[in-house]
Amino acid sequence: MTLFAQQGFAATSIGDIEEAVGLQPRRGALYKHFKNKQDLLEAAVRQHLDDAAATAEELEAAALSSAADAPGNLRAIVVALAQRFLAEMDRLEELTRIIEHDRSRLDELIAEVKLRAVDLSYISAGRLVAEVAPSGTDADATAVVLLGSLVALRRTTWTFGSAPIAISDDRFLDAWADVALAALGPQHVVASDRDA
Repeated sequence: MTLFAQQGFAATSIGDIEEAVGLQPRRGALYKHFKNKQDLLEAAVRQHLDDAAATAEELEAAALSSAADAPGNLRAIVVALAQRFLAEMDRLEELTRIIEHDRSRLDELIAEVKLRAVDLSYISAGRLVAEVAPSGTDADATAVVLLGSLVALRRTTWTFGSAPIAISDDRFLDAWADVALAALGPQHVVASDRDA
């Protein structure tokens, strides 16, 4: 994935890949596992999708459990979830770059990537919002607003080498938690442990 993300699909040779994984370049060892470079790319994308799905399920289960066990500690829970989401974004940076640069190579996988990596995160977040927000809250739209700002933070950092106005993750997450708790209802702002 790293070579495809850095060099692009066309500029990455089978020899480059073999050398990067410790095989003798241009000896055909890669063909024992994959039909061609396209097959390798698709297998790598699917592995990233499997990992993303497992992470989303793990985060959702942990968040629901934490919210039930310590409802007065919701601020710490949402900050921890946001930190994990940003870490997952960082893990998927290479996949994102490949999709942006070589989308035509992945046409058949694009819908799967959106469903299993993008939409799954928003759906999981929507379920969490629905658990703690007042009735009548549009949980899915709220999840998109909240996660969308995290995505924008990371994407700006990737593109320009630093966050907007060079704001630190900690400072961003502190303000983001304020917004998230306000969106989840005034009872969570009061119950926040921020000033404790």
